Amino acid sequence: MAEKGFFIEALPQTGVVTFLALVREKEIRMKRNGGFYLHLVLADRTGELEARAWDQAESTAAIFDRDDIVKVRGTIELYNERRQLIVQRIRRCEEGEFVEADFCACSERNPEEMFAELLEYVEKVANEPLRGLLLSILNDPAIAVRLKVAPGAMRIHHCYRGGLLEHIVGLCGLADQVVHHYPRLNLDWLISAAVLHDIGKIEELGTSRRLAYTTRGELVGHVALGLEILDQHVAGLDGFPVGIKGMLQHIVVSHHGEMEKGALRQPAFPEALVFHYLDEIDARLEQAWRLIDQAPAGEEWTAYIPSLDRSLYRQYPLEAEEHFDELPRGVETVISETPVPASAGSHKNSDHHRAGRQS
Repeated sequence: MAEKGFFIEALPQTGVVTFLALVREKEIRMKRNGGFYLHLVLADRTGELEARAWDQAESTAAIFDRDDIVKVRGTIELYNERRQLIVQRIRRCEEGEFVEADFCACSERNPEEMFAELLEYVEKVANEPLRGLLLSILNDPAIAVRLKVAPGAMRIHHCYRGGLLEHIVGLCGLADQVVHHYPRLNLDWLISAAVLHDIGKIEELGTSRRLAYTTRGELVGHVALGLEILDQHVAGLDGFPVGIKGMLQHIVVSHHGEMEKGALRQPAFPEALVFHYLDEIDARLEQAWRLIDQAPAGEEWTAYIPSLDRSLYRQYPLEAEEHFDELPRGVETVISETPVPASAGSHKNSDHHRAGRQS
């Protein structure tokens, strides 16, 4: 594995440096005096840096693409009081030469472990046609590969690589718990809802390290793309029940809950309604905790959050309270040996009995 070298925020103001970076932008531009140069924006999880390759622009550009990880050597210069890199050598890095989390935000959980956990939840689905459909989708290599890296959203919640899979697995866990409390709910519908509700985001957001909408994502959106994936896999299963397909389509189009929030229909059966709220809980809590953690130390409130239409209070910490039965044994002995006047004891007991009657 290649050494990461400098993180961008730690680069010196001047000097020769070697480091790994994500190619966020790549463009061949014309020089003022004729000829061409290669303009780059390099990035990692700490920031970004403009770079220029003045010579052999076309042949250098052919070595790598946007979204690749590259190893670059060059000289840091100051231009208009900003650092820029003059590229001397650059090459594309292969898988295994770098740590993904150095270059873009990633889920803290291992994607292979999350995917295995998701398959375990799907195996709990009792309805055979429904379980077969979900396994058909998840075992599709074109879907599985993208599901393991796709973000949950661009900005609002789980907006990092692997975020979508983390969100889906989290919803399966919530579904499992809520069915224990409300046994009339059907776990099959809730697990199916978790898998299918945002599956279109693998097409809408794609797998780019730069977190960007795909062209189809911009044109169509993840709900319609999710319905397309559902239709493709239902078509491959002989005799799949039309009624079950209709219920699954309803879950996908209603999971945003309200029409003004993007739902094409309001949830029309208990599992669809419950799933909408579970989806909100998982998404909003991830968003809230991330923003609270990112706020500057010492600040009581986060910055204003447009998607929530509020700032969040960062909480007054509750200190653990000592309980009598947790006191050291020596303290218990002293207390128990302290004489209590008979009149005081009688009065205390009387108050205790009155309090007991009131409660």
